[in-house]
Amino acid sequence: MTRIGIIGGTFDPVHKGHVALVEAAQASGLVDRIFVLPAGIPPHKPTDRTAFAAYRYAMLQKAFEHLPEVIVSDLEILRQGNSYTIDTLRVFRSSCSPADELVLIYGSDILNEMHTWRQPEKILQEASLLLAIRGGESITKTKAQAECMRREYGARIDFFDAPTIDLSSTMVRNALAAGESLTGMLPEKVIQFIYKHEIYRQDEAVWDLPAVFKQRLREIERELWLMMTAKRLLHSLNVCRLAVDLARIHNESLENAALAGLLHDCAKDLPPDRVQRLAERAGDPLLLAPPLAHGPAAMVLARDHFGVTQPEVLRAILYHTTGTADMTPLDSIIFIADKVEPARTYQNLEEIRRLAPVDLSAALKVCLAEIDIYLKRENLDIHPYAQDAANTLNGD
Repeated sequence: MTRIGIIGGTFDPVHKGHVALVEAAQASGLVDRIFVLPAGIPPHKPTDRTAFAAYRYAMLQKAFEHLPEVIVSDLEILRQGNSYTIDTLRVFRSSCSPADELVLIYGSDILNEMHTWRQPEKILQEASLLLAIRGGESITKTKAQAECMRREYGARIDFFDAPTIDLSSTMVRNALAAGESLTGMLPEKVIQFIYKHEIYRQDEAVWDLPAVFKQRLREIERELWLMMTAKRLLHSLNVCRLAVDLARIHNESLENAALAGLLHDCAKDLPPDRVQRLAERAGDPLLLAPPLAHGPAAMVLARDHFGVTQPEVLRAILYHTTGTADMTPLDSIIFIADKVEPARTYQNLEEIRRLAPVDLSAALKVCLAEIDIYLKRENLDIHPYAQDAANTLNGD
């Protein structure tokens, strides 16, 4: 028999309190393996400012990479709609041996709220509870609550000791907003990740989008999860967020910028033959070379699979690799954001980053000039559309 521990949460972000809880549960010897499940769209919490799932998942992987028996699972992220514990348990039960035991891991304070959950009696039939007792809690009161749960639901409950760490994800986000150090609050690699991708900025324009539209972005993210690598998805989210920031500054549609940014690379990790077939449907023979074909292919997918109807969004996706003559502000925003999103580390990006909020045309001109320098260094020809873009900017 294997005792499979399960711990879920929003993890927005994962912090040292979460890590200590999992380490203590593993050290208790009461579970053999632990699955950590970040929520997709949490049912108990507002989602308006919850970081996109790909960021939270990546931070969890970094936080627990030192524990080989701890597995970060995307099960709840990939589920459509709200994430409920009973549904998660049923999926686990269907994929493990009948002799295996499912064990939900929580702090003992969960006993105060479990009765408010969806189908608590069925949850406790499917799984036992492994609860952390932290210093400062009344052990007598906690064990009395556990006894009530046993009588009411037939619950199977064990306890383990865990260190008391006065920390929450809200405290971490508040510290970030105040410009305070995160040292001691988060694992070092998680801190580096947050700064690299510039997540949890309070002034992000993406949070100004209507709630229904933000929900649409999360659903698109869920679909992209299975269509591209984790690195590509993080890049696409970074482009989306930067594009929305630039759109707000330059009085362009935030929704259009978000869609074009998130979907601009949606075809890039598909099999090459499929990328080529999709690209051909876009009808532009000058964009069919393998390094460029993902642009028209993404445009076709955005239109035919993701239901994007706005011509300006489709155009920005189509030309995001080459540029084109008479680029619109949205064309420029997506082209620039793709090149200078926060995780990019190419040389000479700071000037483009400085110019983009001030003058899109000036930023685009520098961007195209840097591309031209690279192509000449590699003895490659500039694409005619890129030349058209440069000529337009130079008044030729």
